[in-house]
Amino acid sequence: MNALRKTLVLTLLSGSLFSPIMAHAVQKFGYVNPTRVYTETQTAQRIESSLQQEFSTQRQQLQNLEQQGIALQKQLQTGKLSSKERKQTEEKLIGLSRQYRIMATQLGEEYALRRNEEFAALQQNANNVIKDIAEQEQYDLIVQEVVFVSRHYDITDRVIQRLDAMQ
Repeated sequence: MNALRKTLVLTLLSGSLFSPIMAHAVQKFGYVNPTRVYTETQTAQRIESSLQQEFSTQRQQLQNLEQQGIALQKQLQTGKLSSKERKQTEEKLIGLSRQYRIMATQLGEEYALRRNEEFAALQQNANNVIKDIAEQEQYDLIVQEVVFVSRHYDITDRVIQRLDAMQ
């Protein structure tokens, strides 16, 4: 949720929601924990597994670069290299380090982009389920981002169950 939406929700909650008129109008509250929805649903777990497989080759390449760097560092620490070999090894290590940083950055960006793409559909489905629950059970207000909420208002389990049933 972006900062503007959070500010708007907090403003509504702190100002108008708890005014005497609004407090009387709101009869039924609900809360959904989005973190749980994005980690505990079968869809979220399938997405994570799929992404792990999709990016496993790049992660393995990154790990190989890391191992090469460790091996070069060990060579340097032995002190058994001539000054020429030491300089070549240091240059090789610097190049490897640069390559590692570039590859790690690219991997992180690509992974985040793909993850966001995949989770957008889950978020849309979750919002539809939340709307359905709100309409069917006549909720006046369901929120997702709060500082504290009593378990009494938490409907996250029902949202997860319905999302899993959609599989």
